[in-house]
Amino acid sequence: MKKGRARRKAAKLPSVKKPGRTKLTRDQQKLWETFMFLVKVLVLSIPLYFIILFSISLAPMQQADATVSSAILRAMGYAVQQDGAYITVGTQKPFSFYLTEDCTAWKSILFLFALIFAVPKIGMKRRIIGLGAGIPVLWLGNQARILGVVLTERVTSVQFAMFTHDFFWRVFLVFLVIGLWLVWMKPPALNHKIYPKRLGIRPRFRMKNPFPRLITKKSKK
Repeated sequence: MKKGRARRKAAKLPSVKKPGRTKLTRDQQKLWETFMFLVKVLVLSIPLYFIILFSISLAPMQQADATVSSAILRAMGYAVQQDGAYITVGTQKPFSFYLTEDCTAWKSILFLFALIFAVPKIGMKRRIIGLGAGIPVLWLGNQARILGVVLTERVTSVQFAMFTHDFFWRVFLVFLVIGLWLVWMKPPALNHKIYPKRLGIRPRFRMKNPFPRLITKKSKK
């Protein structure tokens, strides 16, 4: 009986193990997570391209921004005339301009939305809170841009005011969006245990004992 069992075992072909999935290294895993984050940002930015492609009207937002800007300028003592999204400031050497769709904060809001919802492993409640707190700040930042252009024109010239509009204030809104997102995410210097895990980014500067005690137990002794 023992010999028969031995022959049967010998006759069986050796079992071949199926190749398993190759494990990624730590650096490869971080690169993969960063890549997936960027893909999610692009996918969540589809409404931006949809609105641009089909030329969807944002007239209510334009008129609302124009109304608020006109009220603030009037409160500052300027003579303002408003016709829909058209605003004219001053009577002598009037400055007339039109608030287009790009003059509203809708692109910045969509950008912040894509950044917040692309981050993995975060509850929906915290995402909604971050977006709800960020939208008013972006709207105020956009109002600051409109008022800043008007005040610059009143002090200098139309050419310089439009130069600041095309360069300085655009960069300002981009940094404002990224700054709000980083505050919502918590920077690595404040919480380096959470930030790298979510985006696969290793902070280059880590604060070791940022608030050292001046008097330790050993020095007391």
